[in-house]
Amino acid sequence: MDDGALRSRARRAGLSTSWRDAGGTLHRVGADSLRSLLRVLEGSADMPPHALPPLLVGQVGQATRLPGFTRAEHPAYTIKCEDGTILTGRARRGRDGALTLPAIRQVGYHALDIAGAHATLAIAPSACRTLAEATHGGRAWGLAAQIYGLRARHDGGIGHFGALADLARQAGQAGADALAVSPVHAMFTARPDQYSPYSPSSRLFLNVLLADMRCWFTAHDIGQVLRRLHVAPSAVLALENAPLIDWPQASALRLQVLRGLYDDYIRPAPPAEMTDFVAAQGRKLHLHAVFETIHAQQVRRGPRGGNWRIWPTALRNPGNPEVARIAAERRNDVGFHLFLQWLAARSLDHAGAAARQAGMRIGLIADLAVGTDPTGSQCWSDQDDFLIGASVGAPPDPLGPLGQNWGLTTFSPGALRTHGYRAFIDTLRATLARQGGVRIDHVMGLERLWIIPEGASATDGAYLAFPRQDLMRLVALESARHGAIVIGEDLGTVSPGFRGHAARRAILGMNVLWFQRGADGAFLPPEKWGRNAVAMTTTHDLPTVAGWWQGTDIAWRRALRQLPRDTRADDVQAARARDRAALWTVLRPAAAAADRSSAQPSAAQPSAAQPSADPPPATPDGAAMVTDAASRFVGATASPLAILPLEDLLGLSEQPNLPGTVSGHPNWQRRYPAGRDLLAGPDAARRLALLRDGRQAP
Repeated sequence: MDDGALRSRARRAGLSTSWRDAGGTLHRVGADSLRSLLRVLEGSADMPPHALPPLLVGQVGQATRLPGFTRAEHPAYTIKCEDGTILTGRARRGRDGALTLPAIRQVGYHALDIAGAHATLAIAPSACRTLAEATHGGRAWGLAAQIYGLRARHDGGIGHFGALADLARQAGQAGADALAVSPVHAMFTARPDQYSPYSPSSRLFLNVLLADMRCWFTAHDIGQVLRRLHVAPSAVLALENAPLIDWPQASALRLQVLRGLYDDYIRPAPPAEMTDFVAAQGRKLHLHAVFETIHAQQVRRGPRGGNWRIWPTALRNPGNPEVARIAAERRNDVGFHLFLQWLAARSLDHAGAAARQAGMRIGLIADLAVGTDPTGSQCWSDQDDFLIGASVGAPPDPLGPLGQNWGLTTFSPGALRTHGYRAFIDTLRATLARQGGVRIDHVMGLERLWIIPEGASATDGAYLAFPRQDLMRLVALESARHGAIVIGEDLGTVSPGFRGHAARRAILGMNVLWFQRGADGAFLPPEKWGRNAVAMTTTHDLPTVAGWWQGTDIAWRRALRQLPRDTRADDVQAARARDRAALWTVLRPAAAAADRSSAQPSAAQPSAAQPSADPPPATPDGAAMVTDAASRFVGATASPLAILPLEDLLGLSEQPNLPGTVSGHPNWQRRYPAGRDLLAGPDAARRLALLRDGRQAP
């Protein structure tokens, strides 16, 4: 095949054959990359031509096209709506020659019969649930937390949903409307060294290590199991007091105790609540439990056992008889994993209820990871739905000159259409259950994703198009059905027009302090921040305010050799000093207001009529003063929702994750300070007051 034919074929499959980097330079995708990606794409399911798709996605008040449907000139149709309404009529040809259904007023999933064909008709509202609807027009604020880092008594070294419920109560009582949390997707119980919450085994189920066993079992029950297992109290205490999570040890302990509770109290007579939960979740949950059972068995046999694609052939497909035989033979292990999911769901239910009962108008905001580990449960269970053989990432940009390969896979666009978007809808519903909102990681994936051939470098990728209009409409429909707001993480390379499409659907973007700059590079004052985005000081992938001010992130990157080779240390420090001065220029009014509103001056800054024009020193005291000012500043922005990460509320200098590192930096291991009443400390209480004051400022 010549180059022209190859590129034409790639474009038909949805691949871009060229792309522009952040600087505007045009790059051409290599022929080898296109061939590799086409093999993956053309191996996935796609709609046969001239067939009615199983799911048609429309919008309330607009005509719905019937793509490729040519059975009759003006076929009669019947639509049975979710509310029982029956609509009848005849389809008409639009100006482009395609058959269309007239505008429908009822939002929901409806049953369509037309000319002997059947389909589901998904009619979405024009937009997601808005912040104004959720908060009755108020200026809202909230906190963000890494669940695993929270502390609770007798937690064994890992935070859990019980600690989240405690934090939700504290935040709600302080006036917060929302609590954004790290992803809670299912991980691998047999692979405790994989603990990044953004690399899940399945986005349909929960991370069972976050289950709070005290949401069902008594302290006596747990104590009995610990004694029977001869677990030394000193070992538990050492894990709990450690500043970093020892995931292998803490995971093993938690699973050991949970297995003891299951064997002693659940397996002999499963409670009706658990039985009902398992029945309601159906076959998908059963397959997840079977996968966990087989995966653990295979991992024990060697490192190759972690990847189902190289398991014995009889185990690679969940429909094979050998899989059913093992599930029956190991039914107690399967039952244990079903129990874990029930306990985790029950725990998360309690946390969500705690947020609402504490007065939050939004509640918990879940985090939907951008993809799924291709060796995990969801890909094994639904192999046709995913682009197995390609991974997603990001093209080269100034922050990542070599590009990024996240080691995750994503949905197949062809399979989405062929299977009626079932995998996408199921994943949305699993994430939105029990939540008041969702943050969609790398929301640009609703339009396009950078996909990379297996084994290739990130620079060898290409953009793959996704059906943006259908996906955004489905997000709006599920948002309305769950009463949840939607935030899109839109940091990085964004195509022209994408943010406009998102704004029309009421998908909020993210305004992060470090990136809110004008064309001249100056930091924007709060009134200039965009209104269709959530305001925040930082994210889990970026420096904290205290860490940025003191250059903690620079020190880490220097130690890990992440700075460009030709970069002089003095130049980096000089650039940061200039940025500190520029940031202080916009923070200084907030610092003055913070000083005036404080009942008592902070230790970092004595009471004064006006803070100095010179930026505070790059010391812990100076960083504390800047963090105070940033808390009020973000609250005063024009954004309708302001979120302060717990790291900045507490004035911490270390960030949860340092992108581009796998070892060397303790990613996803940091714990918050000890004490259940995190928000009651003087620093936290002061910054909460400043955040609230900023929200109330005219």
